[in-house]
Amino acid sequence: MPKESKPRQKWSEKEVQLIINDYFAMLLAEIQNWSYDKTEHRNLLIPQLSDRSKGSVEFKHQNISAILVEQGLPYIDGYKPRGNYQKLLVEGVEEYLNNNPHLMKLFDTSPVLNPTQSKKIDSSNINRIIEAPPEKIISPKPSVKPWLSRKGKRINFAERDAVNRKLGSLGEKFVFELEQHRLKLAGRDDLAQKVIWASKEYGDGLGFDILSFDEQTESERMLEVKSTGLGKYFPFFLTQNELLCSEDIPEQFQLYRVFDFGRSPRIFILNGSLRSLCNLDPVLYRATL
Repeated sequence: MPKESKPRQKWSEKEVQLIINDYFAMLLAEIQNWSYDKTEHRNLLIPQLSDRSKGSVEFKHQNISAILVEQGLPYIDGYKPRGNYQKLLVEGVEEYLNNNPHLMKLFDTSPVLNPTQSKKIDSSNINRIIEAPPEKIISPKPSVKPWLSRKGKRINFAERDAVNRKLGSLGEKFVFELEQHRLKLAGRDDLAQKVIWASKEYGDGLGFDILSFDEQTESERMLEVKSTGLGKYFPFFLTQNELLCSEDIPEQFQLYRVFDFGRSPRIFILNGSLRSLCNLDPVLYRATL
């Protein structure tokens, strides 16, 4: 008879605490741009756990990333957010953050998360800058009632990115120059000269930031730029005009998500209607009487 596999045991409180401590030790190193080794961390952690596999530890680290992303907080770039996590893990992360309030100051002042200088483009390596977009991450939304719990939110770094005009301008400049390089490499110097930094030339509120061109058809492309010093899976904010622009001209609209801007900027591109491509949560309303 085939040997029956043992049912997986839920992680204990002690194990959860150990892996949370390990995760934040790595996250602290990452935001300070210190070198560290994920494999070494995992190998030191596993003997302290109750017969957990490397895959199980990896998945738990990814669970912690998902919890932090949902709270608008930095996460370890190498651990893709994964849902389906236990309540004990959420409570453990919350307790760790409550017990270590200094982390918010470290996040807020990290040079990695707060880039202040423009980045040069190596025109010979444009293909390395552009990556495939991530798949949608669908996870149950936590039932949060701060009016009952009396727990206010910490710094939301997605919101901060949205109002950081310096970062926004640096990201737009990066994409503007990238488009010029791309068209020149395609032998279209004529089109490269026509690329317009629209939000700078015409002002905000257009629904896009950069006016560029398709190198073959010469048709216009409207590029909206969203920049962050954080990772690929970090959320971003949209305005109503940006959403409507993506729906009105989906064939021409492209969202350029610039991420990891403080270290090695990369981009993924979303083509078309953002309503169909993204999970949208209403977080702000304009009220009139």
